[in-house]
Amino acid sequence: MSDLPPDPRRGIDWAKLRAAAQTHAAAIGDRSNFTWRRIASFAAGGVLLFVLALWIWIYWGLPRVPDAEALWALNRQPSIMFVDTEGEIIGVRGPYYARRATLAELPEYVPQAFLAIEDRRFYQHEGVDRMAIFRAILANLRAGETVQGASTITQQLSRNLFLTPNQTINRKLREMVLASRIERRLTKDEILELYLNRVYLGDQAYGVDAAARRFFGKTSSELTLAEAAMLAGLPKAPSRSAPTESMERATARQHVVLDAMVEAGFITAEQAAEAKEERIRVIERPSTERAMGYAFDLAVEQARAAVGRDTPDLVIQMTIDRDVQEAAANSIRRRLGNRAFGRRPLQASMMAVNRQGAIVALVGGTDYNTSKFNRVTQAERQPGSTFKTFVYTAALEAGLDTEDVRYDEPVVIDGWRPRNYDDGYRGAVTLRTAFALSINTVAASVANEVSPRRVADVATRLGITDMPARGQFVPPSIALGSIETTLWDMTSAFAVFMNDGRRIDAHIIQSVSNSAGQLLYTRPPYEGARVLDEQVVQHMTSMMGAVVLRGTGTGASLGGRDVAGKTGTSSDWRDAWFVGYTADYTAGVWVGHDDFTSMGRTTGGTLPAQIWNDTMRVAHQGVEDHPLPGIEQPAYSPAEIETASFFDDLANAFGDSGNDLGDALEEIFN
Repeated sequence: MSDLPPDPRRGIDWAKLRAAAQTHAAAIGDRSNFTWRRIASFAAGGVLLFVLALWIWIYWGLPRVPDAEALWALNRQPSIMFVDTEGEIIGVRGPYYARRATLAELPEYVPQAFLAIEDRRFYQHEGVDRMAIFRAILANLRAGETVQGASTITQQLSRNLFLTPNQTINRKLREMVLASRIERRLTKDEILELYLNRVYLGDQAYGVDAAARRFFGKTSSELTLAEAAMLAGLPKAPSRSAPTESMERATARQHVVLDAMVEAGFITAEQAAEAKEERIRVIERPSTERAMGYAFDLAVEQARAAVGRDTPDLVIQMTIDRDVQEAAANSIRRRLGNRAFGRRPLQASMMAVNRQGAIVALVGGTDYNTSKFNRVTQAERQPGSTFKTFVYTAALEAGLDTEDVRYDEPVVIDGWRPRNYDDGYRGAVTLRTAFALSINTVAASVANEVSPRRVADVATRLGITDMPARGQFVPPSIALGSIETTLWDMTSAFAVFMNDGRRIDAHIIQSVSNSAGQLLYTRPPYEGARVLDEQVVQHMTSMMGAVVLRGTGTGASLGGRDVAGKTGTSSDWRDAWFVGYTADYTAGVWVGHDDFTSMGRTTGGTLPAQIWNDTMRVAHQGVEDHPLPGIEQPAYSPAEIETASFFDDLANAFGDSGNDLGDALEEIFN
């Protein structure tokens, strides 16, 4: 055996060694590949989860886009517009949306002004303008702040209709998605038209028509180029730049828009220069609530009853005549003067209807801004002597005649002692004279003669709603208006005489639609039931004509026009009334204190008759003079008839000799 160390190369199987090395290297490589594959797999999963989370973040709760018609009413703030019978706007409550303005009726430069400043590539992009986004990013980076936006008109519309104005990444991404959906759902013209009708332009005005009316007092179809450019400059900062807020800022923005329109090729530089020189007149928006508030409240109440409470925006066509309404409101304030605003203010209310029952004027108090309580519909007051109209109507139906004589003398009915206004007595008087002079004793006696129950039934038939029901006791004092009622009921009941004995349906709305022009309600035809015989109506008209001709209501006379009516004053002068009619209108006026205290000898023939006269003179301007059937007075005066009756009684008492004496005395006295 050799002492030398063995040769390390001797006996080595190099093939096995290489194989082992390769196997080891492969194992190491496999482990490395496995690690990278795991990393790649985790990364892909993370990206997928991120994308999924982003998708959920953007799309979670994202609404579907309905059709164009449904979008008109989508997310509108509650708003009510009031228009008159001619379609002219009387007033607005809440946001002002005005009428739907179509592209076809707008001057071409109106949409062009908005396109030039808000979205010049509107007809090229599909809801999101990527070129505009890139330009905005570069501009903002160069400026070091946000100086340029990239929202398209479709994006702005999606924001206005579906989203909040909060500036967040989530809202911006959702806005883009919704804009793309809107573009797939609507045509470009539909989108632009909807935008022009929903864009906020300041001072509570939404849409170009609302802004045109509010700022310039005209419709959107009447806008000039200068006015259109001024409106197009408002969406960026509507509250600060509205011409009613700052004409300087509004004009500066207008110039920017005009320059943009030139750059876009919509107008020439000469047209822009001319528009910049145009003097724009911004109107002051008068407050209509003071004069119209009570009428608006009633119109909303009737409209909601007709179409339901859930309709977000309404356009209510009212029956109100603005001139008559303003005349009534102004007369009340002028006639009451300082008495309407003292420590214990005197109040008044007025209602007027035409033959169709349409309310042409309704004022529920001296100042709506001070008190919303409607004294036409809500205040129940004693009607005083105006209620005698129903007493004498019941008497005529019972067979009495206007020229029948009764005695004005002390009377006691079931312990009740009615007294006259002047505490005096006139003796023998005709029913006509007793009514014209509002003699209490005769009215009480006549009501007792035909029965208080019958009087209450007549009043109910004509429209007084709070009368004692059948089987209930009716006090004899009903003859003098002791049972409380409303001016609404009294005016409606008197309108029966104007309407030849037929009931009217007092109403203040003619139709209701929404801002998109969809008709929601129109008042159906109404044929009032006959509740009085025409002959009775004419006899009562003659008697009420005597009230205005020579009785307590002379203050309501309209010169040569036929007027019939009745004054009323409740006990202790707490209430004063005049309700009267012509062939065309019936109106009622009440004056009093809300706390039922005395007015100090104010009667129905003073303030109420004067307010009635002021208002009705305006209502009848331009109206043909129509006669009132039955207004004619008898050939003989009441005094002559009463004298003749006296001598007839004398002749009957003395027989044939009395006839000769009576004839002789009558000749002397006549």
